Amino acid sequence: MAIQAIQIDIEHSWAEKFDAKELKTYVQFSSDGLKLSGQAAQISLAAPLNQLRNVTFECEKAAWLTDAFRCHSGTLQFSQPELGQQRIQFKIDANTEDEQYDIQLQNLRLDGGTVNLDISLDQLHWDTDIDAQNIPLSALQKWLPQFLDKQYVNAVNDWQPQGQISLQARIDGNKQGIVSATAKWQFTDLGFSNTTASQVAENVTTQGEISLHNTDNTWDFIASSSLMAGQVYSDPVFVDLSTSAIELSVDGKYEADSNHWTLADIKLNQSEQFNVEAIAEVIDNVPSKVEANVTVKTLSSFYSTWVKPFMVGTAAADLQLSGQVSSSISWSDMQHQLKATLNNVSVVDSQQRYNAENMNGELVWTNSEAPLDGYLSWQQAKLYSIDIGAGQLHTQTVKNGFKLVKETSIPVLDGELQINQLSLQQQEDKQITWSFDGLLLPISMESLTQALGWPIMHGKLSGVIPHVRYQSHKLTIDGALQVKVFDGTTVIRDLRLTDPLGVLPQLYANIDMKDLDLALITKTFDVGKITGRVSGEIYNLRLSNWQPVQFDAKLATSEDNPGKRIISQRAVDNLTQVGGGASGMISRSFLRFFDDFSYKRLGLSCHLRNDVCEMAGIEDTDQGYYIVKGGGGLPPWIDVIGYTRRVDWADLLERIKAVQNSSGPIIE
Repeated sequence: MAIQAIQIDIEHSWAEKFDAKELKTYVQFSSDGLKLSGQAAQISLAAPLNQLRNVTFECEKAAWLTDAFRCHSGTLQFSQPELGQQRIQFKIDANTEDEQYDIQLQNLRLDGGTVNLDISLDQLHWDTDIDAQNIPLSALQKWLPQFLDKQYVNAVNDWQPQGQISLQARIDGNKQGIVSATAKWQFTDLGFSNTTASQVAENVTTQGEISLHNTDNTWDFIASSSLMAGQVYSDPVFVDLSTSAIELSVDGKYEADSNHWTLADIKLNQSEQFNVEAIAEVIDNVPSKVEANVTVKTLSSFYSTWVKPFMVGTAAADLQLSGQVSSSISWSDMQHQLKATLNNVSVVDSQQRYNAENMNGELVWTNSEAPLDGYLSWQQAKLYSIDIGAGQLHTQTVKNGFKLVKETSIPVLDGELQINQLSLQQQEDKQITWSFDGLLLPISMESLTQALGWPIMHGKLSGVIPHVRYQSHKLTIDGALQVKVFDGTTVIRDLRLTDPLGVLPQLYANIDMKDLDLALITKTFDVGKITGRVSGEIYNLRLSNWQPVQFDAKLATSEDNPGKRIISQRAVDNLTQVGGGASGMISRSFLRFFDDFSYKRLGLSCHLRNDVCEMAGIEDTDQGYYIVKGGGGLPPWIDVIGYTRRVDWADLLERIKAVQNSSGPIIE
């Protein structure tokens, strides 16, 4: 009678990295071959599988020969803490004499995803095929403690990764290790966020592939990846990948013995925004060489996505851009050079502080001793409300600085700014300093005041600018600007400006005025007629965001001007209101029959601090101060006395703006 079945019961069996409890094995013989099955209450294996519980296996059709074992269709069931309950189909073809083994595992489930493995090995070679579909990242997180230190596990968990991954890979190797590998992957609904929410991704779809080949511990590789959908935020940049996908490809090699990366072909592209082509070398994790060409496809969208977030609080915080820009970067042995080519680029500041149209040129920068030539031209520009005409600059760059190599003149309104010297230097602390010398050729005050929205003035603005320097966000002008206006002379000196294009610019200056014609002044500002000449000063002037916050100003009749001095009834009334006197006094007295009055001297001063103006005149009276003192010519004479010593600056401005409705003079 032939044996038809064998049952083997083992209460406890163990070997190196294998421990089985309550192991039962069944062998059934039939004309078709062997049927194997078995079960175990627990099997302990090496990490990362560790313990398998409630294990059962079955092979419907098996062949067990002296030097071979085959199972063409088997099923393995077990439960494991990280994997849960599993039912896996397997196929085994083992030749112990030739040491050739083929193992297939199918339908390993990971939280709704599946993994199929195909493993082959012999004495010299092994390979593995992996097919994983829709594996939740949360399922992979469970395995991290098996492979990573606790600090790295915590770091990954802090990012709260979400989404699924699908992977197809093949790995080939030998006794020395991996010889080659290929892989394709896709992430769907990828999301993550760090604890500060400075790095966030939502609903991202990305796919990629890689090919590796190892020869004598030198890895040749080709890799590519694309981000096609979802949103990504990396403080301060936000990218909507659904409207602007990003693609990256790298072709290179890695020499493991010397820790040397050679990246022979790097391509980075974002649709409708930019394209980068580069090569690089990295030795011991330190870049030793980088060469890159960057083409900006759409300047406006590139600025909005990649530049604007870094410009908050600067003069480039909100710009409208058009045109084309391309650039190149070369970096080797700590020496670098940058070139940017501008083609019909236009810039408009949304706060209307500046703009420039149709800029063309090649901007260059280097830290090497070999000079680079650059140039910049523009069709027209504007600084605040000042029109600037077409111009060009020719420069030479060397050792983190550049200088103007050729004098140039730039039209400003109806005059010119002649630049004789211009230089810029980056200091060791990365601060930028620059300076220039030049000459301001006469600009008519008519065009300047019209551009600034002021009452029309006559005369010329001109001056020698011996040295202008910018350092630590401060603009300082040595020398003086001379303004020929109102048939007199105004000299602006000690001029300096901090953060000129920033959120809160500050301007400081001292101003001297000599022999200004009052007839021209009062005609310009329409406050009534006054003849004669005045001189004065505005010292310790400070403007904050272009508004006065401090000065010591005074204006009075010139000592050396003996000409005829007349003041009209209307001018008296207006000056009285500025000084805080009663209104309409002339119109209610016999002096109403006179249009003009003679005066000997006039003057007014204001000491502005903390939004309060301390006012004074040419001399004090018992109760106030003289703004106008009568005499000096034929009667009638008139005195104008101010009584308000302290006045809010805002109130004083309102008085000046509404002088036509001001109080009249007090007559003595």
